[in-house]
Amino acid sequence: MRTSRRARQRLAEAAQLEEEGRKRWGAVAFRMSRKRRKRLAKAQVGEEPRLKRFVLQQMRMTRSRKRKMREEAALRQTAKAASISALALLPPMAGEAAGISNAMNDIPAAFESLRNDRDRIRDFKEAQQNAAEAAQALLEAKADLQQAKADKENAASALLEAQQNLEKASLNLQRIAQELANAQLESAQRTREAIAAQQAVADFAPQVWAQEGAVAEAQSRRNNTQAAYERLGRELGHLRTENDGLEERIRQAWESVGYAQNRLNDVMAMVNGAQAAAPERQAEEAQWEAYEKQLESLDAEVDDAEALLDALNSQLDDLQDARMAAEDAEQDARELVRDLTAEQAEAEIDVKESTNDVTEAENWHEEAIRGVATAENNLTETQNWKTKADYDLAHFGEGKGLSTGFEYYTWHGAGLPRGYQLYQPVEFYATEKKWDVSLSTGWLVSDTGLPHGRVSGWTDTQLGLTYKNDHKINDVHYKLTVNAPTGEQNAHQNAMMADNLAAFSSFSEGWQFTPEIEATHRLTERDSLIGRLNYTIRRDYSYRIEYEDTEKGLYDPDVAMEISPRNKFQQEIEYRHIGEQQQFSAKLIHVNSVSAYYRNRYSSGRFEDGEDWTLQLYGSQDIDERNSWQYYLWGNYQAGDVEDIYRYYGGWGLTHQFDKKQRGYVLLNGGGSYGQSYNWRTNTWRGNRHLYALTLGYAYRIDDTSELRAKVERYYIQGSETDSYQGWKMSLMWNQSF
Repeated sequence: MRTSRRARQRLAEAAQLEEEGRKRWGAVAFRMSRKRRKRLAKAQVGEEPRLKRFVLQQMRMTRSRKRKMREEAALRQTAKAASISALALLPPMAGEAAGISNAMNDIPAAFESLRNDRDRIRDFKEAQQNAAEAAQALLEAKADLQQAKADKENAASALLEAQQNLEKASLNLQRIAQELANAQLESAQRTREAIAAQQAVADFAPQVWAQEGAVAEAQSRRNNTQAAYERLGRELGHLRTENDGLEERIRQAWESVGYAQNRLNDVMAMVNGAQAAAPERQAEEAQWEAYEKQLESLDAEVDDAEALLDALNSQLDDLQDARMAAEDAEQDARELVRDLTAEQAEAEIDVKESTNDVTEAENWHEEAIRGVATAENNLTETQNWKTKADYDLAHFGEGKGLSTGFEYYTWHGAGLPRGYQLYQPVEFYATEKKWDVSLSTGWLVSDTGLPHGRVSGWTDTQLGLTYKNDHKINDVHYKLTVNAPTGEQNAHQNAMMADNLAAFSSFSEGWQFTPEIEATHRLTERDSLIGRLNYTIRRDYSYRIEYEDTEKGLYDPDVAMEISPRNKFQQEIEYRHIGEQQQFSAKLIHVNSVSAYYRNRYSSGRFEDGEDWTLQLYGSQDIDERNSWQYYLWGNYQAGDVEDIYRYYGGWGLTHQFDKKQRGYVLLNGGGSYGQSYNWRTNTWRGNRHLYALTLGYAYRIDDTSELRAKVERYYIQGSETDSYQGWKMSLMWNQSF
């Protein structure tokens, strides 16, 4: 296909512009189609644009990580609140009862303490990892924000370039359309001119053909006259042909002289004399001369006719040249129309592709703008995450919590009426890096069924304060616990009960101040040795008794009894192993012998509790991800006035984690005490006795910061006729951490 000069020039200009665009923009194509953009993205950063891939992954990672951290933190916070509240449910004077005071609360609280320590190690590692991940994520978020801004700049440049390309393509299409319209008009004009030139040749050709006939006719007459003229001239001897017997006469002349070379002149004379020997023919001479004149006239006529024919042929040649020029011009015009039509189609494709490129560039630019906004939000979230992660790590273990609920106890036996006790504990705690503060009290209603056996009101209030001096290997905690006598004052002896029946077997114990020092030495990350020393300063308190002296015949159903207890010194040493799957605790407790002086209107004296030694073993072992089993063993020795007392307790339990929110456990308890002892609060003697109890527990996490816990226990106490009981214990507690 022949290309016009203008078309070739436009193609060269387009090729030059495209080459300049490629050199200038490199990764951003001069005219970037969707496929080219996809190929470019794959070649540069993989299957997906880097920003989009980062945002999806990073946001999934960030949200899932945060959600996971919140869930685990909530579990740990509620667990911590539950464990502290469980410890708060111990009766104020539980230490005086060397055995288990309340298995429903004491034993689960000990196991909870082991789990809390395990979770603390796990959580601290996760807090460190969380802070490191937050720092790394912050660096990535900053880098991705820079990348997003760079992508936005590239998108803006590409959009501007695409808009410019569209404008150029539109202008080019308009130009080509205008040129095509002009070319079509010119082609039509050239067609008309070609038709006119062809018609002019067709109209003029008959004149040439007629003149050619006239020339042929004149030439024919001249040729006929010429033939007659030449024939007559030969007859007259004026005209001879080249052969006309000359050779024969020459041969005969030479033969007559015998081919003598010296007779050349004679031979020539004989030949010339033969030519001049024709007779005179006057009439033919006149006719011959007439022919000659006629030939001159015919020659002039032929020359004139041929001159006219030459003029007509020249004019015809001009018309044919004009026709060929017009046809060539028409052909060029048609080719130009075809070229411009093809260029218009290409220009329309260019406009369409440029429009698509603008749409894609706009979408890309909008995505880039959203990407920058997302990256900025992600940077803000990551900065908040890092700030919180650093804060959580720096303030690990800090928090506040509230615990309350209801406990209900009912019992019967020992020949006494059925009794019950309803207790609503309330505890608040706050822990910081250096200080811990706790406050616990409660409201109870207790009734033994005996005269003066009902008590209702607040219990004693305990305020705890701890200063912590923690280090990598050794920790030293300084504690002060104050018992404020907000409980029922002067409760009657009949309102008190035997051990293991309810949360409180006695009530207000007067002011007590217990300073304590606790030192922890970490043997390894999971093994530690703990020593505790505390000294309890106890002040006077009172209650009422039923006094009877058969020897003197005295009986008084309501006598005030003043108690002046002496101070108590207690030492503890404990080993704890806190493994990921296994936890173990071994504690040895020693309490120096303590005494208390009493006096009433009738008598006075001293009660004495002998030296006391207790060994406690607790263990917990994971079976699988959902199940674990627990065990404990207690051994106690207490020196007595009458005889020494030995106490042994043990139990086994199984815990099942139903899901992230629900956990349940079962605990079997058993044990006994051996030896005679006197309970001066109830004014009863107690011999050998055995305890059997089944405890069921269930915990449900309401949300990230609150939890419900329910417990029920069925127990039997087998002792003497005056010391055998059976009953139920129930508890429903709500724990809220802040």
